[in-house]
Amino acid sequence: MKKSMFVPAVLVLCAGFAALGQAQENDGSTVAWVNNCTIDDGFTYSDVVERASALPRSENSPDTILFRRPIYTSAQYRENFDFQVAMFYPSFTEMANRRVAQGNPRGRLPISCGNAQVLRRFTVRPPVGSIANPTAITQSFCTLTNGSLGTAFNRIQTASQNYADAGSDALVQMYAPGLGGPLNRNWDFILAIAGTSRQELTERLDMRLDGFRAELGNRNGSRVFTCDRPSLWSTTRILPE
Repeated sequence: MKKSMFVPAVLVLCAGFAALGQAQENDGSTVAWVNNCTIDDGFTYSDVVERASALPRSENSPDTILFRRPIYTSAQYRENFDFQVAMFYPSFTEMANRRVAQGNPRGRLPISCGNAQVLRRFTVRPPVGSIANPTAITQSFCTLTNGSLGTAFNRIQTASQNYADAGSDALVQMYAPGLGGPLNRNWDFILAIAGTSRQELTERLDMRLDGFRAELGNRNGSRVFTCDRPSLWSTTRILPE
């Protein structure tokens, strides 16, 4: 049990979902409802995944639900949280309508969560092939230094294509602030890279270790953004099944 500052949260997984081959392959811009949670005493992460997977679904469920468990993150995160919940919707309107329509909770998970925030998700490059479940993902907090979010998107897209040409099949996405979260945040977007498998992602990390530089040829003008060191997470897909 972590710090007691977090109120108990009921997570309802009561809905039908979009016909996606893999949750994380959804193209374009979508809305992500994200919250960090702790697991109640006497339960394990596997218990939470099992119970979440067994909860009923309905037309008001998110299109996609992912649980992200930290592998290498900050000490501050580990002191306060056990895992992250991410629920995806096609728009702000759909998110609001579905969450209101859920009504009374249909199932309770043994977790306590903090305050949720909503992020806008942009797919920079879709994966090649399907994504394993579970898989692994890196996340980096990034700050714009000289340019717009669109400029950063274009730079990352070029680098992602260079990775793909070198054999990486990973999904590359950007998350921008939408609703809630810190009032005075110190980042502009999150760069997320999900491997089609855990090994595919670690092999992508090894490419840079071996000297590969995807940003070469992509340095016209000044630096557009900087990113912190990435964190590494194990990702389990709850919806779609």
